[in-house]
Amino acid sequence: MPPVRLYDALHGALRAALAAVEGAPGDPLSDVTDGQLRALVALGASLQQAVERRSALIAGEVARRSAPELGLAGFAQRSGHRTVQEFLRAEAGMTGRDAAAMSRVGDIANSPGALGDALRDGRVSVAAADAIQTGLGPAGSEAPGEPLPPEVMTRAVERLCEESAVLDPDRLQKRARELRDELDEAGIVDRERARRAARSLRLVRQPDGMTRIVWLLDPESAAVVTQVYDRATSPRRGGPRFVEAGARERARGLVDDERSTEQLASDAFTELLRSSATIDHSVLLGGEEPAVRVLVRHADLASGDPVGHGVLESGEAVGMATVERLACGGAEPILFADDGRVLALGRTQRLFNRRQRRALAARDGGCMWPGCERPPSWTEAHHTRPWAQGGRTDVDDGVLLCRHHHLRLHDEGWRISRTGGRYRLEAPPGSGRQSVMLATKSRAVRELLAG
Repeated sequence: MPPVRLYDALHGALRAALAAVEGAPGDPLSDVTDGQLRALVALGASLQQAVERRSALIAGEVARRSAPELGLAGFAQRSGHRTVQEFLRAEAGMTGRDAAAMSRVGDIANSPGALGDALRDGRVSVAAADAIQTGLGPAGSEAPGEPLPPEVMTRAVERLCEESAVLDPDRLQKRARELRDELDEAGIVDRERARRAARSLRLVRQPDGMTRIVWLLDPESAAVVTQVYDRATSPRRGGPRFVEAGARERARGLVDDERSTEQLASDAFTELLRSSATIDHSVLLGGEEPAVRVLVRHADLASGDPVGHGVLESGEAVGMATVERLACGGAEPILFADDGRVLALGRTQRLFNRRQRRALAARDGGCMWPGCERPPSWTEAHHTRPWAQGGRTDVDDGVLLCRHHHLRLHDEGWRISRTGGRYRLEAPPGSGRQSVMLATKSRAVRELLAG
């Protein structure tokens, strides 16, 4: 299409969309039905994604005309802005983060290849395209690890574009990182080192006298910090109910505390730093020091294969050298047998003890209910055979469920059966619902079972 006609068509379409939306009534929607509300949500999302795709094309053209090699002759510079991001912030009213994301996706939209094609023809949204590219990382020699052949990267992009239909951008980016590790196991160590090198902590003094901390954590460090944060705040955020009496009292105290959840977290970390090793952590955070837990196949650890790897509970892969270092440093390796079972023994008591819960967390990776992504720290251990009916408190007979789904299971009459190392969610009799096999949320176990 000639440039003038292209401009007229795009300009006219955007102005028409803007006029239509601004001309729609802005009255409260309390009278619409549930079905109508769902339809409005879907239409609004489709409109927003269509506009974002066109905006990405526009941002990509701004970036092309503002290439660094053009210097002061670049479009953004001639418009009085130092970078493309500054131009988008000033001219489009974007935040710095949104401007950076739009600039990245603009490059995708104006580039040849499977991802650019999918974005331009509407098969993926702007957010999904950004998640895929960020998660997969670069394909060439600048990427940590071995360069991926173009045809391999193309197949990976096409696969992720298909999965974007059922995964939101956050889950899609995580899936893209997992796929990159699957395609390039040898590069896991290099990518781990790159993430480690990117860690940082920065203090920002604000004009009002407050100080903001910007803390970028590599996965291993984040495993420690996340545990501390969860222990300090999880009772406020819907943590488990079935805990020891002492822990239950501490949780009740945090729930009743007049401070906000964010204030509790701030005070907890401040007190940890102030008191360091002398703090009575049983009062503040429970009676267990945070530990980095890494999941690894027993056969891999025994063989010493340098290509082998473990997986942190967060789902990030780490090299075998890191597994061995963490084991020496007091971290907790959790070993799996070839059939996916945790190499641990349970005990016959009503409540699952701490070691058993660690094994369940490693095996299940969080709430096992289909579609739920609550982490292990937010779950309760469910007996597949009720204790009152002679059930045993063994790892094989326990399944992690978050409080919401644990209550739902009991209230609605669902039950969980076990065959070997596989678990099945059995629908309530006469409900007409489908029974489903439960899938672990642990990446390490998925890899083990797939292998």
